[in-house]
Amino acid sequence: MLINDQVKLLVEKYSLTRCARCNFCESVCPTYAATRRRVHGPRGRIWLIIYLSQGIDVNSDEYDGLLSCLNCRACNQVCPAGIEIAEAIHDAKALLIRSALK
Repeated sequence: MLINDQVKLLVEKYSLTRCARCNFCESVCPTYAATRRRVHGPRGRIWLIIYLSQGIDVNSDEYDGLLSCLNCRACNQVCPAGIEIAEAIHDAKALLIRSALK
């Protein structure tokens, strides 16, 4: 199975397209607070996962944003859509690392 097919399954499993872009998750994210860069916040990470599922090329800075997640799960607590953001990010990171090791 291709990596973007596996990422598509994550998008569906966690219903990532329900993201309302409200930015509540960014308000509690420690990596976003440190850098103030969207790629280092949960919202940016969600959309990176969605872009990967669509086969859209992303740059190394965007990958770094995904990998910088501390998995503190604060984003899960404030998401009005009830998305398990931290779990989706964790699973996406695992897929990317496994694919890089092949």
